[in-house]
Parts: sequence; C-alpha cells; structure tokens
Amino acid sequence: MQVRIISKEEALRIINEEETHFLDLKSKDISGKQVQKIVSSFANADGGELYIGILDKKERVDDPFDRWNGFKNQEEANQIIQTITLEINPSPPVDIEFYKVENESEHGLVLKISVFKSAEIHYTSDRKVYVRKGAQSLPITGSDITNLQLSKGLISYEDQLVSGYSADELASSEELISFLKVYSPKTDALEFLKKQRLVRKGQDGNFYPTVAGVLLYAENPSAILPKKCAVKITRYDTNDIEPKREHLKEQFTVEGCLMTQIQKSLNHIKRIIESVHILNKNNGQLEKAKYPIEAIQEIVVNALIHRDYNISDDIHILIFNNRIEVKNPGRLPGHITIDNILEERFARNPTIVRLLNKYPDPPNKDIGEGLNTAFQKMQEMRLKSPKIEIQSNKVVVTLPHEPLASPEEAIIEYLKQHGEINNRTARKLCGIYSENSMKNVFVRLREHGIIEKAPGKKGSATAWRLVEKD
Repeated sequence: MQVRIISKEEALRIINEEETHFLDLKSKDISGKQVQKIVSSFANADGGELYIGILDKKERVDDPFDRWNGFKNQEEANQIIQTITLEINPSPPVDIEFYKVENESEHGLVLKISVFKSAEIHYTSDRKVYVRKGAQSLPITGSDITNLQLSKGLISYEDQLVSGYSADELASSEELISFLKVYSPKTDALEFLKKQRLVRKGQDGNFYPTVAGVLLYAENPSAILPKKCAVKITRYDTNDIEPKREHLKEQFTVEGCLMTQIQKSLNHIKRIIESVHILNKNNGQLEKAKYPIEAIQEIVVNALIHRDYNISDDIHILIFNNRIEVKNPGRLPGHITIDNILEERFARNPTIVRLLNKYPDPPNKDIGEGLNTAFQKMQEMRLKSPKIEIQSNKVVVTLPHEPLASPEEAIIEYLKQHGEINNRTARKLCGIYSENSMKNVFVRLREHGIIEKAPGKKGSATAWRLVEKD
C-alpha cells in the first residue's frame, strides 16, 4: 500500500474536519461490521472518504494532535482491509492508502479509504443495505432498496471522457491549481485528477478528462464540451406569462468553471433584483423587490450541480417584475418526483456534488437541504413558497414575489380543511419559529371568537379548532 508523508499542519486539518455526507473519521478500534456499514453506505450513495486512526472529538487529549492515533504498521490494518474487500458483497470500488505525519512516526499510520459511487447495490456480511445520508450511514429495506436499484441503473454523463482536451491541460488550469492550494493533503494536480477519477485512459492509451473534470476545473467548459453548459440570465420588464420581445431589457451569458458560474450568476441576479420595483397594493407606492438571496443561491446551485449535462442547453434564469424562473435542462433524476423532492435525494452528478463540497466554503454545504432551505427562507420573508414543475424536458422552479397570507388567514384556511391544528404544525405553516409568537396568534383569534381549544388536549398536545357558529 502507498504511504503518503504529510505535514503536521495537514494532519491537524484532517483531524479537525467535521463529519459530513462525504467524510467520516473513526478510531483504529473500529469493528469490521462498522467499517462495512460506512464503506457500503458511501458506495450506495455518492461516494466518500473514511479515515481510520483518528480519535473521536469526545475523547479527552492534552494536545489536539494526539487524536492522530494510527496503526503501528500496515499489517495492523489488514483485517480492516480484508473486511472491505472480502465481506462486502459485491466488493466496493475503493482506493486505499496510508498517511504518515512527517517526523511524528510514534503517532502511527492513518488509513484513508476513498470510496466511489458504485453502479451496484452493496450488502454487508449480514445482508444489510446502508446508504449515506448527511453524516450518518442508515439502513434501508423494502421499497427503499427497490428505489436505490432503479436509481443505480443509470450511467451519468459526467463520467464520459472528453476528446480534444488533454489531461495535462486540465492539470495546469488556474482553477485546479488554486483549489489544490487549499486542499489537504497537498497533492500533485495530475495525481489528484487520477485519484478522483476525473481523468482516465482512452482507447488509444492516453489520459483524457471526464465531463465532470472539465466542468469543475477547466477555464471555459463551454469551449471544450460538445454540449451547451452555460447560464443565461434574462431580465423581462413585465408580469406576463409569455413575455414579448419589447419586454426584454438585458441578457447575460455566464461561462466558466462551476464555481465561477455560481458566483457570477448570483452577482448578476443580485444586481438585477435591486433594479426591480414592485407596486405595494396597500399604499400604491413602488418599492424595491426583496427576495431572500439564500433561496436564490440554493436554487441556482441546485440547478448547476443536478442538471442533465447530456442535454445541449443552458440553464435559463428569467427575472420578471413579479417572479424569478430557473429553467434547468433535464427531468428529475432517478426516483425523485415533484411529491418527494423535499424528502428524498438523488445525485445525477455525484462526482460534481462531492468535489464542490471540498471547497473551503462549499456552495452545497448542507447536502440534500438546498430546496428545503429555499422554501424556509421564502417563508421567513413572508413570500409564497417556490413552485416546482416539469415543462417538456426541463425542471422549472419559480420564486413568486407574492406575499403569504397572514398567519391568522393561514390558520383559518387550514382549520377549514383539517379540523384541528397544534402549535408545531402552525409554526411550520406560517413560517414562525417561536412557540410564544405562535401562541399569541392563537390568542388573538380566540379573543375574536374565531377559534377555541380542542377539548381533552393539554400541554404539548394542545390543539385548536374553529368555533362552531349558528
């Protein structure tokens, strides 16, 4: 096995990493069953990295570096390596290496297991299936395994090789060089691309980059890939569903690597929104449109990392006077539907998702929470929730600039449909996060004789219902 020598500073960076959807840190005393569980969950989801030989943060140590508590030699880790390769069925796609800290040999070797997303379902030795969700490896059964099987049947376009652009060209790109300056451990550019499977041998024996590699690190993927992959931002001065040519005010095409597209797109959108004015129906005055920038960011990032790059079209962001529309090429991936999109997750481009998450301030920091955050932020600003729909071969997300009903109106409408409501449900419905603030809304409605407490329910079970009137 390869032993990589790293600096103490790099080791401390690894030690202090937070466990995420793509990363787990475990002590060398981890059991074989636990290793199987984590590694198979990474392979069944979007891939990830497992470091073995690092003490849990709960362990008391005199010096943070003392958490680097590795194996005395490679042979000590043989049982762990065997349990991965022999007891997970089928054997998962992994890359295994050891890390040794320069001039700190007494702290031992830490085993790093890089797990790649697999096209197969991987079972532990006790015939269980696990998937990675957030920082947990969770078991799934029944229909969830069936859904995983359905989603595994797809080959992602991000893994296709790109001819006419060499691996050496990608390795010398400014974006990759800049990224590797903050990436730990220090790695040669070409070695990083090979390790992350962003370059592979073609039929002629030469190395070529994948679509994912080009999108992530090439200076201008639009000039390299055979498919359109930019972002077009258009401003229309109208509320009309179908804008006319005379409504067009300005249009921009944003190109570059994915991080550049994300940053430049958001900058353009912010600037345009500041110029949009909305008529206040209460006072008849024109006011600046206000959207939660976090909601816009989550939807734009979601579009760029989950779009179908096999479809030759750009992402279109249309800014109207009363709404923002984000049109994303490709239908919903895998088993994702309009109904389950806020609860389920599936990465059409797992490599892109995983490697964007390695940036110091990743745009997809909270994996799987993007759209949920957008819905939450719109509620907090008292705007109606985003609307998601399928139009032809596109997923369209619309952010309407329409105020929510007042909390009182929302509760009354809910009670007409459901009969009772409790504090927790009402807070979620109204976008109010304080129990006391929500209680005040109930009190106001009770004082007006509109609602009353449901009989027989007290404490946390307290519920409210409409007052029956003659």
